[in-house]
Amino acid sequence: MAIAVAGHLCVDITPRLDGHDPGLEPGVLYAVGPLRQQIGGSVANTGGTLTRLGHDVRLHACVGDDELGGVCRRQLAERVRTLDLATTSLGTSYSIVIEHPRHDRTFWQYEGANADFDPRGLELAEDVNVLHVGYPSLVPSLCGDTDLLADAFRDARSRGIVTSLDLAHVADGSVASRVDWRDWFARTVAWTDIWSPSWDDVSSALGLTGEATPERLEETAAEMLSWGAAVVSLSAGTGGFILRTADADRIARAGEAVASLGAEWADRSIWFPAETVESPETTVGAGDALTAGLLDAIVRGLDPQAAGEHARAVVGRHLRGEALMP
Repeated sequence: MAIAVAGHLCVDITPRLDGHDPGLEPGVLYAVGPLRQQIGGSVANTGGTLTRLGHDVRLHACVGDDELGGVCRRQLAERVRTLDLATTSLGTSYSIVIEHPRHDRTFWQYEGANADFDPRGLELAEDVNVLHVGYPSLVPSLCGDTDLLADAFRDARSRGIVTSLDLAHVADGSVASRVDWRDWFARTVAWTDIWSPSWDDVSSALGLTGEATPERLEETAAEMLSWGAAVVSLSAGTGGFILRTADADRIARAGEAVASLGAEWADRSIWFPAETVESPETTVGAGDALTAGLLDAIVRGLDPQAAGEHARAVVGRHLRGEALMP
């Protein structure tokens, strides 16, 4: 069986910072280290991690007819067997990643070709049993049309395919900042089996404030379930994550890989501490690694406790730059 990963794709451009902030003072030269350029976004990160975990992964996204689009095609072709990249007149999306050793990373994001992504054009093969779509808040077509992804998920579910959704930060002034996300969630999450955003993603979409305490995550995850999801993984980075599940009836109505888990996955609420890594190789893609680890565990039929522990371990290996084994 195969997993289709679709949605946001970009090229991450990351200068090395040797312990200092680059600054933005006009006319000043700031010294930085070597540049790292690699493909990023949910399609590359979640899809790549699932591939390294041993899955047959099919990738679907949009790129521009430019040099960065060529970078995406070449690097993705090295990772997966099936690649469906539509070429658009828009430039390929990129992110400039400011990754400081003393605080969390910052992104400068150009959405570019992602604006032309249309899930109605997905041609999912008969052997696909999971469809994961990432970062609709960075894909203008998905957040601009409140029914676009809901319709695609409903069609996938009619075929017994598990639907999975991740979010990204909703930036002030972006197309996503003008979306009524409560309405969007109400329409889309009803057809979403697995939902795995971070607290930052959800709070930026819904205008929530305050710290991501375990109690706050529990309360928010419960609201997320009320919109119709079967399984919710809500993470708070170094603060850990909570895994909450719906009742047995909702589990049974999910795609086959989730429905087959049965009552053991019903009405569960489990808190998992974050993996402790003193000097991570990178924090970019950690949330995607958590999503990939959870999807891997569910497809393999692990129980909820084991699934959360497995997802946590996958993040740890990602942060340490260790190999992922099936």
